[in-house]
Amino acid sequence: MNFLNRRHIYDRLASGIIAAGGFALIVIILGMMGFIIKQALPLWSGAELSTVSAIELAQDTNDKSAIKLIGQEEQREILFALTDSGAVRFMRTSDQKELQTFHIPLHKDEHIIHAMEAFASHRIACVTDQGRIIEAEIKFSSQFTGDHRSIIPELHILSVRTSSKTKTPVRGISYAVTASDAYVAVAKENTAYYYKSSDTVPSLVVTDAVIRSMAINPLREEIVLGLEDGHMERWDIRETNAPTRIESVAATAQNGIAVTALAYLIGDISLIVGDEEGRVSGWMEVKHTDGSKNFARIRDFDRHESSIQAITASWRNKCFVTADGRGVFKLFHSTSNRLLVEHKLSYAPSQLSYAPKADGLVFLSGEGRVENFALHNPHPESNWQTLFGEVWYESYDAPGYTWQSTGGTDDFEPKFSLIPLIFGTLKATLYAMLFAAPLAILGALYTSQFAHPRIRTIVKPTVEIMAALPSVVIGFIAGLWLAPLLKNVLIEFIAVITLLPLLIILFVLLFDKLPKKWTNPFRHGYEVFLMLPVLAISIWIGYMVGYWIETNMLGGDVQNWLYQTLGIRYDQRNSIIIGIAMAFAVMPIIFTITEDALSSVPKHLTSASLALGATRWQTAIKVVLPAASAAIFSAVMIGFGRAVGETMIVLMATGNTPIMDWSIFNGMRTLSANIAVEIPEAPEGGTLYRVLFLSGLLLFVITFVVNTLAEIVRQRLRKKYASM
Repeated sequence: MNFLNRRHIYDRLASGIIAAGGFALIVIILGMMGFIIKQALPLWSGAELSTVSAIELAQDTNDKSAIKLIGQEEQREILFALTDSGAVRFMRTSDQKELQTFHIPLHKDEHIIHAMEAFASHRIACVTDQGRIIEAEIKFSSQFTGDHRSIIPELHILSVRTSSKTKTPVRGISYAVTASDAYVAVAKENTAYYYKSSDTVPSLVVTDAVIRSMAINPLREEIVLGLEDGHMERWDIRETNAPTRIESVAATAQNGIAVTALAYLIGDISLIVGDEEGRVSGWMEVKHTDGSKNFARIRDFDRHESSIQAITASWRNKCFVTADGRGVFKLFHSTSNRLLVEHKLSYAPSQLSYAPKADGLVFLSGEGRVENFALHNPHPESNWQTLFGEVWYESYDAPGYTWQSTGGTDDFEPKFSLIPLIFGTLKATLYAMLFAAPLAILGALYTSQFAHPRIRTIVKPTVEIMAALPSVVIGFIAGLWLAPLLKNVLIEFIAVITLLPLLIILFVLLFDKLPKKWTNPFRHGYEVFLMLPVLAISIWIGYMVGYWIETNMLGGDVQNWLYQTLGIRYDQRNSIIIGIAMAFAVMPIIFTITEDALSSVPKHLTSASLALGATRWQTAIKVVLPAASAAIFSAVMIGFGRAVGETMIVLMATGNTPIMDWSIFNGMRTLSANIAVEIPEAPEGGTLYRVLFLSGLLLFVITFVVNTLAEIVRQRLRKKYASM
């Protein structure tokens, strides 16, 4: 009785431990899923805008629009304002205290009428009512007194140019700088005159319509003019005093709608255009199939209800702010085409400034009121479109799916399309399964149904031991030994894998036709050893055929022939290498499960089939395989899941190029390999960091969906053949 009680207690204890373990496993998996989802969800969050302070600027004159320019330093602790009297005033944003005032030297009764701060620089240019153009630079330095840090502003005058004074009103100024040069342009009616750093006299650009807006591209040395008639003109200004009009394009919906604002984004490739009907669009130079290039509209943004008055671009990314005449401003991201923020001011801003670190905005009203906003905008470049849709990236000829997370310059446009990675994952898995599944299933069928028991006891453990091979070792061998070898014998390899099955089938058919007195001496189950010389001869024949084809038909250089004739580039680390290498990792799993399933088919089924006159091959194909089909399908799906999540083999044996091409002669990049490659470069909390978590979530989802479908199919197969 005591024994029965103890056994009952042990059974309940074991059941409790097993149940607790299973429950804990489910909780751990759900916890991992929850953590990954938590890390990926912020990719779809918008920007947050909050008011920091409002500053009333005392005016130096009775003119309420005397402030011509506002800006802020990198830490957003100091705000500066340029007035029409030439005063540059610096104020602390925390307590609105005026720190210091510098003066740009002006003549008596001379006033500044327009001013502009160069993009990504605290250099400013202003034009006066006496026709002078003055360039200056604002510098900020830090001083420490104990633990206290003070930011000290300075103003340096760089140049003063005098041009002829005319009665024609100045409509605007544009200013841009590079590391070695500076460009300033002033618009008057239908004429724009511009200077480079080395110029002493201006060069003139004359248009057919009134100029309403301007933008300088210092890298291309071009000026873009927005005209009152709705056109946009590009001028080449590389030659002093000899500007050349590149093209004129209709930038608005119809003629007569003026182009009121222009601004280049960081990198000087994308141009943002605003018109007097509130439309905002993105333009860039596009190359056509005939080799010609021209400016083309690549995207439209959310429309304002009134005329666009100003556009300012972020110094850090592809974000920009548009403001209209009703006081509405909107924050967009160009690549993702996202409207991140829309806010209504109580006034139409006369000036606006984007913080150097893209973490704040400053607006100035006509009455001298400055509103300072803090901006939290961590992931502007991510949305469903950029992650899973086609996007027209800068310098690309058409929209496409592209992954490129980093670049060599600060103005790089991140490309986070996951489609090439999903495609690469499926491509690698497909080629691995094409190699692994047939070999594993046919090998298991032979071992369980035809091989001698002594051969089975050798083959099955050997294949199972293959599963213990580290994937990094397989990838190392595939990348450093197999890939260079296959490059030299590519056609021979293709000929061998094509002829080998045919020659083996031919041998089997001939062997089956031989008289029994010739085949009986071979011990049952050991016939496979007859295949060894056939295998060697078949490989030799295939190699020689491939060598002859390569030498006599392909000019002795397969890679050159592929490119010259078919336009196909051959990558040394390609899909063939991945298929072979990953097959070594996947095949033991499929083989082991399949072999166990085939060996577990009830003996009465095979005995009955043989008793009815079926051959062993007919029995294996029509009885054993259907009976074990549910388990075989499960084995294939488990192998599929193993291939989907493989990292090191793909990482080491392919070029990791995120392209979408089914060709067997180039590589791919998979989701798992991408995580391994990119994680060292991903700052915590950044967009790349969260996209990698999203990649991990996709792997979870793919595996879950595949396993779920596999279980449904397995259950149906099990019910179908349960009666056997």
